[in-house]
Parts: sequence; structure tokens; C-alpha cells
Amino acid sequence: MKTTTRWSGARSGAATASPVNRWLSIAAVGAMASALLLTGCGTGGEPVAPASPTDSSAASTPVEGGELVWGIETKLETVNPHRNGQDKANPILVNAFPPYLYRNGEGNFEPWVAAGYETADGGKTVTLKLRDNVTFSDGAKLDAEAAKLNIDKVSSPDAGYITSVDGGLRFLKSVEVLDPLTLKFELDQPDIEFLLFLASRESSPLSPATFDLPQTTLEPGGPELAGVGAFTIESFTPGTELVFKKRAEYSWVPESIAQGHPGAYLDKVTYRTLAEGSTRSGALQQGQVDVASDIQPLDVSLFKDDPNFQYVRNYVGGLPYSYYLNVSKEPFDDIRVREAFILGADYPAILQSIYQGAYDRAWAPFSNVPPFVDTALDGWAKVNVDRANQLLDEAGWTERNADGIRTKNGKPLLVRDPTGSTYIRESRDQLAVAVAAALKQNVGIEFVFEPLDSGTEMERADANDLELFDNSYGGADPVVGVDLLYYSTDPGRGFIARGNYQDKTLEALIDKARFTDDLETRIQTYLEFQQYVTEKFYVLPLYQTQDAFAAKASVHGFTQDTGTGQLVGATTVWVES
Repeated sequence: MKTTTRWSGARSGAATASPVNRWLSIAAVGAMASALLLTGCGTGGEPVAPASPTDSSAASTPVEGGELVWGIETKLETVNPHRNGQDKANPILVNAFPPYLYRNGEGNFEPWVAAGYETADGGKTVTLKLRDNVTFSDGAKLDAEAAKLNIDKVSSPDAGYITSVDGGLRFLKSVEVLDPLTLKFELDQPDIEFLLFLASRESSPLSPATFDLPQTTLEPGGPELAGVGAFTIESFTPGTELVFKKRAEYSWVPESIAQGHPGAYLDKVTYRTLAEGSTRSGALQQGQVDVASDIQPLDVSLFKDDPNFQYVRNYVGGLPYSYYLNVSKEPFDDIRVREAFILGADYPAILQSIYQGAYDRAWAPFSNVPPFVDTALDGWAKVNVDRANQLLDEAGWTERNADGIRTKNGKPLLVRDPTGSTYIRESRDQLAVAVAAALKQNVGIEFVFEPLDSGTEMERADANDLELFDNSYGGADPVVGVDLLYYSTDPGRGFIARGNYQDKTLEALIDKARFTDDLETRIQTYLEFQQYVTEKFYVLPLYQTQDAFAAKASVHGFTQDTGTGQLVGATTVWVES
């Protein structure tokens, strides 16, 4: 039986694999720069993929203690790490609920709460070794039995514990305690998504005593939840405010993140929901908050060049904001119409007009974050109005109605995008208006963006009553988003695959990249995948999603997760006295 242990190598964008049978230790990764410290005056607004330093100007000595108030866009309805499915919650909840592993920017897994892991039998067996010094905030020790209890709770619908955990445990067959610090997982087949689950906040263990709480307490969560993070929850008001307090005994952050300081600096961190972008910016200018997340394009100039503040933005991993074309019905069942839609507007110019350079064009179906993005796709679908019109003529859309919209057999060339209103952010509605105007003028396509309540939007999706679906999906690895958005023959995997591709060639590539832990195979397969979906004109990538925030110049130590592009909580953050 071949056993492999994986760790980051010295080179960028690839993995080093070794057949030696040994644990991946904290010491083995201590020298790796797998997380970036964003200190001092910030990036000046220039975006970077999380693979190179964004700032190195701070020479001050970090200060212990102090408090921080952080203005966020996200409304947290629950702080239970097993129940909250919001991507934007990850850099917040990780403060109290870190995962077993850390998936870095090279696509490899480092230890975090765990001491290391091994795979065997081609990846069907995963053995997880726990550190021997980890305790829950209620004083209980994290051992293999406690870890198994957590896995049993989140993986079994019969456990009576409602969670949002899903795909990563789909092929988990059994969990066995080998000794007090070791668990063995058997999978029906190798599945990289299982390792990603172990590297996700959803895997973070809760104290066994926590599960004795009533479901009404477990669902929203709060101070009663005992986790293994650098902070504990002091108070929580759903949708409004979350307050963390420092946990002195925490000492198991990955060295590549800790940079020599394994615990938190701050005594208290308050995350305050300020839903409007202008409100967050105003609160930072007026000193009501120390950090403001999700800075809106029109507010960037307030902080970018002001020495009293810092402005930082970095690409977020996963899948960029894109239009997914529904190929199962007219008009996008015709590849000529799909190509015309993608070539028929000057999308870079539209993005510039809406975002004023605060967001960048996405060309590839994957976010511009190593190691999977195909940078060779840059510029693959530049505007070509003449060709777009020729293609539509060839497809039979030759007549025009009184509004200038192309028709065929009396039917208008209509493309509708019904979208849940709760997911409209980053001026996506304004972007759609500009796209609609350009497509109508250039090629005679009527594009309609339809904000709907979540129930109506789901009804429309279930009835396949749409021609296009807009979405972005953040994460350290594209595997989850690819399943969700492209795997349309299995609703259990592709439950928002509203492109309805029903494409076995496409799904074979998805499976090949998912059901292996060999990084080189995954990189090559995902390059083929991106070439395939663009050649088929299945998707129109629009802009790179990003983590953009501003802060007072006196706040230092922001650490970027090189896998997701988001911040790794507030553990390394400190404030000048």
C-alpha cells in the first residue's frame, strides 16, 4: 500500500509529493511563506493574486492588547461553524473555529488544528493525526473521540444536528479511532473535496459538551459554543454584531500564518454589520470603526491616497462573477447564439464604466489565483460586433421588432437572468443594465436582469424558466464551485448548475480533477476544463471577485489566506498604542 504525505515545496504553482511515511509537522512548514502579512500603508489599491507580498512597510514592533471594531457587510444569522454556509463568514468565524488543515496558495495542505495527515490506497484512506496540546475553550481536550463525535454529527442526517455541511462528506464511508490522537477515514473513492472539508471552517470541532445544548441554542450559536480558536465569543446579536475575546491558551496557528507569534494580539474584536457601503466608509472616516470591509468602488478614493488610512484588495479564489448560459433551451442551445452573446458587447469597457477600475476583468472560468487558473485565456473573447451579428444571422435571427430586438418566427431574442435579490452586491444590477444596453444596441439581443425573492427565484430555476444564471463562488479550490455550477446530470452535486449542460465530456473532466489528490493531475485537468467550457461558450467570466477593505493606518498585521484570498481572521492583527 502506497502512502503519501504532501507539503508545500520551494517552487511556486506546483506540489512536491513524497512516498515517505511520515507526519506533516508544523516544523516542516515553518519556513514557508504561505500567508501574506499585509501591514503598514496597504497596497495602494493594486490587486494581486495571493502569491506575492502586498506590503512590507511596517517596521513597528507588534503590540499586545487593545480592541478593534470591524465594519462588515455580512449579516451573520448564525455563528455555528457547522451551520453557516456564507463564504463571507469564513474570515470572521475562523477566529473561534479554525479547521484541521490549511489549504495554501500552492494547492497543498498544511496542518492547523491537526498535526498532519496521510493518504493511502490512492486517496481512499485518510489518516488524521491530532496535536496533543489542543483544548476547547471550555477546558476539554481535543482527542480522537471528540473529533469523531463532530464528524458523526455533521455527516449523519440521523444525528439530529442540523448543518450546512454537504459535498465534502459525500463519499465518506467510515470513521475509526486508531488511538487517542489518530483517526482513520475510509472513502468510497478518492475525493479531494474531503481534504478541502478538513481544511474548511465547517470541519472545526466543537466541544462534546456543546452538543448537549438544545437545538435552539446550537442553531444560532453564541457564547455557549466552545471551539478551538484564538478567540471565544463574548456576545452575539444575529444580523447585527459579534464580539470576540482573546483566549490566552491558544497556540496552534500554522507557523506560516503565525510568523513566530502563535496566539492573538488583540484582547477584543467586534464585528459590526453595516449593510450599506457608504455607511461602512463613513464609519471608518469618523473613527466609529477601525476597519471597513467591502469598500465600494466610489469610496476607494477616500482611502487609497490618504496617509491616515490603508486600502487593500486581493483576488478571491474559486470562480469569478460570471454569466452561465442555459444551453438546454432556445436561444442558447445554439452555439452560434452563445458566441454572439459573448462577443456582442465590450465587457471590459462596461466594467470600467461601472467600477472605475476597482474590479478587474475575469477572462478564465477560474479566479486569477494560482495554481489552477488558465492565464492563456486572457483576451479569448474580445468584442467583435460584426462577427456576433453574422452569427445571429446564420442562426436565423434575421428579423427585428419595433424595439430593434432580433426575432425568429415572431419570437424575440430574449435572455432573462432571474436572480435572488439577497445575492445582488457589488453593483451587479447596474452592471446588468449596462450589458443590456450594449447588447440591444450592438446585436439586437434583449437581456433582462430580474431581481426576485429567494422563493420565486428557486421556483423559476426548478421550472428551467431562465436563459442565464449569474453567480460567483469563493473558496480555496475550484472543486466545490465546479460541481455546483457545471455538474448538471446529478442534482445532488450540481444543485445550482442552471446552465443545464448535460455534458458527459465536461463531467468526466470534473470527476478526474476531483477524485484524485495528485496536484499535477488536477492542474492539467483543470486547464483542459477551462479550455473546453470556453470553446463551447458555456460561460462568460466577467470580473474577478476580491477582498477589498480599508483600515486606519494604525492597524497592522492583516494576514491573507493564500488559498482563498480572504483574510485569516484577526489573530495576527495588532493596533499601535
